[in-house]
Amino acid sequence: MKTIQEILEEKKASILELEKFLYANPEIEMEEYKAKEKFIELLEKEGFEVEKDIEGLPTAFVAHKSNGEGPSIGICAEYDALPGLGHACGHNLIGAMSYGAAAVLAEWLMQSGHKGSVYLLGTPAEETGRGKPGMLKAGCFKNVDVAMMAHPMKSTTLMSKLVNLEGYDITFHGRAMHAAEAPWNGVNALDAAAIFYNAVAMLRQQLRDGSRVHMIVTDGGDAVNIIPERAALRVEIRHSDFKYFRELVNKVLAVAEQAAKAAGCTVDIEMFEPPIYCMKNNKPMIELFKRHMLDAGITEYVEEAATGGGCTDMGNVSQEVPSIHPWMKMARPTSDGHTLEFLEDADSPYAIEQMYKVVGCLAETGADIIAEPKLLDGTKAAFAAED
Repeated sequence: MKTIQEILEEKKASILELEKFLYANPEIEMEEYKAKEKFIELLEKEGFEVEKDIEGLPTAFVAHKSNGEGPSIGICAEYDALPGLGHACGHNLIGAMSYGAAAVLAEWLMQSGHKGSVYLLGTPAEETGRGKPGMLKAGCFKNVDVAMMAHPMKSTTLMSKLVNLEGYDITFHGRAMHAAEAPWNGVNALDAAAIFYNAVAMLRQQLRDGSRVHMIVTDGGDAVNIIPERAALRVEIRHSDFKYFRELVNKVLAVAEQAAKAAGCTVDIEMFEPPIYCMKNNKPMIELFKRHMLDAGITEYVEEAATGGGCTDMGNVSQEVPSIHPWMKMARPTSDGHTLEFLEDADSPYAIEQMYKVVGCLAETGADIIAEPKLLDGTKAAFAAED
């Protein structure tokens, strides 16, 4: 029987083919049709069964290979690009690594005689947080025991303290009136928006460390000589502790209600993006991954990083099934995500070299759980203990 590393050597060409294709054909969230087609082409060659139609998510897919009843390993692939910046977050590498890990692990499974399944979940729209929550809602993770992926970064961190996030459109409604002729008969929605913006700005001093409340004005009126009957803001709220996060969201939305009341307006509050939840890192899986990472020669790493305010919809998955989301060094130390420098690094020889190592680490981690089902009991126990 071939080892994971021997199978990986045989599949390097198709992994690189996918990475190069994704990098050369960047598609923004919910427009990743070429990417989806390329994944399916390669997966069907590998003998995967592919579910191509996911309700509400035209660029999502679920592929799987099974060898009977046993541990079911889910690997999440991301492949959306940034508007105007291509794959400056390295989703070309994520897509290729996840495909590679699934292809390698599935072939090992079929050769090994062990029982189990491998799922590759094509999760679009990570940059807007619409993909994985939508796939969870559609039941795409119902057959998965554990989930994993890895993200390129300028340094390696095994566990990330990502934050919870919710985003709202706050729309104030007043009454239009000529601003010079009879302004006293108007109700100024922009006043309510200004009160809200400034009240939240003053609230920030009393918020716990790590809180983030950031806003833009999306509508401030139509003409300077008309009292605005409508004004709107878009606000995002973030914090890593879920209990305090809920308190913070309620505070901000209460400010919106009171701002409307103070200006004599009404207010509509609507969520404009799915909630994103913090990452629930599964430590037994991290330990398995770390062992293979060290064997691969990746020895410079941090166990856990401080909260930086960022988030990912992989956090939503981690709240439902035991999951890991390590950040792997694949770029220069000066290269930050969502920059032209990172875009350049995302297709560099160093990134490609690291890509293959990470594919092996993910596949080996899945193989451990399939080969020793008792490990799955440990991951599930750790997951339950964190509730």
